[in-house]
Amino acid sequence: MEVKKIAKLAYLIIEEKEFKKEFLAILGYVDKLKELDVSRVEETSNLSSSKNVLRKDVEERKETKEILKLMPKTTNNYLEVKEVFFENE
Repeated sequence: MEVKKIAKLAYLIIEEKEFKKEFLAILGYVDKLKELDVSRVEETSNLSSSKNVLRKDVEERKETKEILKLMPKTTNNYLEVKEVFFENE
């Protein structure tokens, strides 16, 4: 089941009994929503009338060499970082 897979990836522990109870409650809410008469409700693609406020792109950066000087370890103009690996479970 997809929910169990996501819970495992998120390191969540969900007991089978608790999972069934919560899942059935969610399905109950969905069934209640099916009872609503939405025949006169206008379709919408966006409920908000707000618009994005954009600013002009301005390059605000130091020179690469200056930045590299601040880093603890570099190689060929690249930053070196520790490797990170996750075990597959």
